[in-house]
Amino acid sequence: MPPPTSKITWDALQTWSCARITRRVLLGLFLALGLLLGAQDTTVVLFRHAEKAGEKGDVELSEAGRRRAERLAVLLVPMKPQVLFASDRRRTRQTLAPLASRAGLQVLQRPAGEEEALAREILARHRGLRVVVCGHSDTLATLARGLGVTGPFPPVTGYEGLWILRIPPSGPVLLESREQEGPPIPPG
Repeated sequence: MPPPTSKITWDALQTWSCARITRRVLLGLFLALGLLLGAQDTTVVLFRHAEKAGEKGDVELSEAGRRRAERLAVLLVPMKPQVLFASDRRRTRQTLAPLASRAGLQVLQRPAGEEEALAREILARHRGLRVVVCGHSDTLATLARGLGVTGPFPPVTGYEGLWILRIPPSGPVLLESREQEGPPIPPG
C-alpha cells in the first residue's frame, strides 16, 4: 500500500477555507446578535424625597409629603421599576413605600453621602434594569455625575422635580427633566 500523500487538491482547499470562513462569520453574527439583545439601556429615575414634617434630624414625611408619595407611586408604577433605592433617612424610605407596595419590591437602603458608591453599584449590578432612587437635594447631582451625566445637573429646589437618566451600553447618558405632576412614565 502506498504511503499517504500530503498533496492537497485545490478543490479540497477551497471547501475547507469556505467552511472555516462560514463558521467564523456565523460565530461573529451570533456574538453580535447576543450583544445587541443583551445590551439594553439602564433607566434611572431620580427625585428628592417628599415634603418633610420638620427641619431637624431624621424627620418623617408631612401629610403633604405622604400625598406626594402616593402620587409618585401612581406616576412610576407604569414604568415597571425593578430596583428601588433610598437613603438611610426615614423620609426617603417613606417616599418610596407606596411605590414599593404597588410594585411588590423592597426598598434597598444606602447611606446618604455615598452616592458615588451607589452609582458604581447601579452600573455594575443593575445594568439594563429600571431603577428608582429617592435622594436628597444635596445628593442627586453627585449621583447623576457618577452615573455618567457630563453636563450640568439642574438645581434641586422644591419637591416637584424628577430626572430620568437613560444610560446606554455605550455612548452618552441622556438626561430628561420632568415635573412629577406629568403623565405616567412608560417602561424603557
